[in-house]
Amino acid sequence: MMLSVSAGIEDKAKHLPDEAPTGFNNSTNGFEGQDAFDKDRQKFEEIEAISDGLGPVYNATSCVSCHQNPVSGSSSQVAELRAGRHEPDPDDPKKVIFIEPPGGSLIHQRAIDAAIQEHVLPLDTVRTLRMSTNILGGGFVEVIPDSDILKVRAAQPKGMRGLAVAVPVVVTGKQGAGGDFEFVFVERIGRFGWKCQEASLVNFSAGAYLNEMGITNPLNPKENLSNGRDVSKFDQVPDPEDKVDPKDPDNQDHPFGDDVKSFTRFMRSTKAPPRDSSLAGASDVQQGEKLFRNNETLGCAICHQPDFTTPKAGTPIQALYAGDKSSPGSDLGTVPQALGDKIIHPYSDFMLHDIGTGDGIAQTQHAQRPARGSEKLQKASLETLSREGVARVQARPRPGARRTLSDEPGLDQRTINTIRTAPLWGLRVRPQLLHDGSALTIDEAIRRHRGQADEVTKKYLRLVADHPEQALQLIAFLNSL
Repeated sequence: MMLSVSAGIEDKAKHLPDEAPTGFNNSTNGFEGQDAFDKDRQKFEEIEAISDGLGPVYNATSCVSCHQNPVSGSSSQVAELRAGRHEPDPDDPKKVIFIEPPGGSLIHQRAIDAAIQEHVLPLDTVRTLRMSTNILGGGFVEVIPDSDILKVRAAQPKGMRGLAVAVPVVVTGKQGAGGDFEFVFVERIGRFGWKCQEASLVNFSAGAYLNEMGITNPLNPKENLSNGRDVSKFDQVPDPEDKVDPKDPDNQDHPFGDDVKSFTRFMRSTKAPPRDSSLAGASDVQQGEKLFRNNETLGCAICHQPDFTTPKAGTPIQALYAGDKSSPGSDLGTVPQALGDKIIHPYSDFMLHDIGTGDGIAQTQHAQRPARGSEKLQKASLETLSREGVARVQARPRPGARRTLSDEPGLDQRTINTIRTAPLWGLRVRPQLLHDGSALTIDEAIRRHRGQADEVTKKYLRLVADHPEQALQLIAFLNSL
């Protein structure tokens, strides 16, 4: 009997999830082999030239320009510039709505010709910087089920409940004999970007390739505008500039662009940001972690959710409406072996919150250029969105359009003053905090939290006043991440 019980315990232990691999070391998590990972990382680090299709308006010359500290895929001091304006809501004059500039809220900071340099227009008085985000460990985040994010939301106090965002995700596609592309889109809960505007690393890669470097690709084939002006006459490379290799058999169902696929494979293969092992075992750091996780003492972990466990390898990745229809929710189809059954510690709920630091901008998925075919996506029902508290962020605002939950094109205006709960893994390599980089210390960033986080800030300030040694322990813990 004892042997049987022991064997059962050992068998059960074998099936416990593993900690996800971590490290700032440019090595693969196993999604692809190290040689393949290094080749894809080189693509991620490759400098684009005008002859490659750079511009005509753009922000950076490579992916690594914005994601490098301390290794490729991490964060940086580089910031985007976004702008727009507020106008009275036609449906409720007591409220305001966000209106994008003619070319979209993203204002490109560079151009291949001085004649098309973009600027913030005087009319656009809503202005903000957006700091580059960490994308290490993105593959583990990508496979988190929508249902897990919504479970976190359901457990949050009503006044602190996050807003989940439904965004288009490409799952498959084909290229016709004439060179045209057709793609199939579904909806999933967004989790990448300051406005949770992406749920797929394919869409993230394709959108960033266009919006940050001006490289068109099958998913995003049209060049950006410059303050609303067509700049196609300055373009020197036929679109789409990221080509599809016809000899690659995978491109028969996933013709997303060869570079886009390299970027996607690289991000899916990155390890999660590591803790500082020399600090993690310190007594003050451990006590600080207990304070952070204690929702009665502080409540930080209500939104900065410490832990997620990815589904087991082979589990189908489902679309948001999986209860109504049967459709894959990702080009991956199922959770890959390297990403499955892993414990991660991102310290985020991957939802939007109004914490008083929002930027006033209602975000589209890809700024001014939604992905090709995304207007035909297979949508979750309005009943599902309403029941789960999910916002649908669509293509463009339309004056006079109803701005509550509907199928009409527009920006869900509930996202104006919200911002994604910043994942705290890798925090120690970020010298500038909050979405705009305006806070330079952790203490300052915490003190800036208001709105839905107001009670947490008050508890923190009481801790500083009454138990300063505990406040220092909390900061020590955060500095170990």
